Amino acid sequence: MRLLTHVAQRIVNEVNQVLSEEVIVMNREGTIIAASDRSRIGSFHQGGKEVIMTEQKLLITEKETERLQGVKVGLNLPIRFQQKVIGAVGITGSKSGAALHGELIQRLTELIIEEAYAAEKLDSELRGLETFVYEWLHTETVTAELQDRGYILGIEMSEARYCVLLQLWQQQEEALEPGVEIDVLETIRSVFPNEQKDVLVRWGRGRFALLASAKQHSRHGLAQELVTLARKIKEKYHLGLRAGISRQQPDPLQMNLAYREAQQALAVKKAEEPIIFYDTFILEVVLAEAKPETRQHIIDKALGQLQAETELIETLQAYFAHQLSIKETATALHIHINTLHYRLKRIQELSGCQLKETKDLVALFIALWYYKEQSIR
Repeated sequence: MRLLTHVAQRIVNEVNQVLSEEVIVMNREGTIIAASDRSRIGSFHQGGKEVIMTEQKLLITEKETERLQGVKVGLNLPIRFQQKVIGAVGITGSKSGAALHGELIQRLTELIIEEAYAAEKLDSELRGLETFVYEWLHTETVTAELQDRGYILGIEMSEARYCVLLQLWQQQEEALEPGVEIDVLETIRSVFPNEQKDVLVRWGRGRFALLASAKQHSRHGLAQELVTLARKIKEKYHLGLRAGISRQQPDPLQMNLAYREAQQALAVKKAEEPIIFYDTFILEVVLAEAKPETRQHIIDKALGQLQAETELIETLQAYFAHQLSIKETATALHIHINTLHYRLKRIQELSGCQLKETKDLVALFIALWYYKEQSIR
């Protein structure tokens, strides 16, 4: 393994948080690749090179500084990873001070490298799985080669599945803290622990894709598990979670269809329903498909001048919410029925729509739906 510059600098930074002594890290060529004194980066350190060649620690005295190029008084120690020396770490200072901290720094350095390697390996594995799932969900023809790759990755390709898209959200539109997505990934896996049955990958910023086995989860069971997951994420990270779930896809070779359904379900924005099954909110799913410019055209065409009349907009919302009942709408708005009749007449005049015409009612309902959604944003 090659000692990476960003890992070496992390070693220096972490040591300097607890010690005031100068620290350097060298690669196998003896070149300083990270240092407390950044002016030393890129220079050759003969003491480090000797440590790497002999695989033994080296105490550098005042006398040794005359013999060795690019060194200061202090202690140099080999950095081992998987029983091989991959570099050296140096600490400046007196013989007693360097000796006191030297082996501790050496062990800390090796632990940081082991952690970085494990994280890099995990990230590489995740990227491989993400690439596979991306191809699986976007292809209309699943080839034998793709199926073979699935089996190599340990994925049961013959099972019926739900496609679940999970989206993190927070009140303020801020970037997620570094590392939080990996932590959330582990939390999701704790609720869906079977890696062969339930395929889980990152799916963009703050988003995850879960291909849940229909054998392992009933529709009701899946919904309950997602509720549990949302609660855990809320408690641990103070983040909200929305989920869009496809219908059960019996043919694993047509998961692209399930993916599109999950996308459409996730696009439905209902604050009281953060977990949306595709076939539960058919109208909302269809309406969510329209492009922003199409939505605005419908709003302008159907509502027209009503957009400037807050009272009339609220009246129309109440009218639809109470199933076009004059009596119930008037009661809900705390107004006389005659006042309601007057407002409904004004709504017809300003919108150009007739409230007794089914086509006009549908147009007003859709326009109002988009208007409300636009206002929430």
